[in-house]
Amino acid sequence: MKLWLLVLALVSGSAMAYPGASSNETDPALERFIHLSRPQSLESVQIIAPDGAPFDLSQFKGQPVMINLWATWCPPCIRELPSLERFRQDFEPRGLQVAPVSIDRDITVVKPFLEELGIADLETWYDTSNQIGKILPTDLIPASFILDAEGNLVGFVRSFIDWDSPAVRATMEQYLPEAAAQ
Repeated sequence: MKLWLLVLALVSGSAMAYPGASSNETDPALERFIHLSRPQSLESVQIIAPDGAPFDLSQFKGQPVMINLWATWCPPCIRELPSLERFRQDFEPRGLQVAPVSIDRDITVVKPFLEELGIADLETWYDTSNQIGKILPTDLIPASFILDAEGNLVGFVRSFIDWDSPAVRATMEQYLPEAAAQ
């Protein structure tokens, strides 16, 4: 009996210590998802495009975009990236640009890191000097910021998200162009 109680205690403790062990792990994140009642205009800042060229965030205007801030040294980001790539593959053809932005200071570590994760095709932008931090909070990652087609902030979440979750995908449907047109 004591052995059974010890096993039960260890299993229960590991479920609490490892947030991924919960089947409801996205529910708290969805509760932290903020949809703004009025879009907030943002200043544009320059980051680095996937091809290494300077890229102004205003270049995203004309289509809704989700900017996802992450880093190679961030464990929740590492957990999130594979599902983000699957989300990108499903939602970009429907009109929502997904722009993962690495905030690593050394961009040379990013591509090998993505290859090691098995998502080398994840097109990534870079913000090595925290330019996005001038217009959006970057103190907590992963963080995802939704901009409408005019470049206004319309929603955000600053937490790990399982982008494969049906509840998360249903929430994100509202940001697709056909939903915005209604």
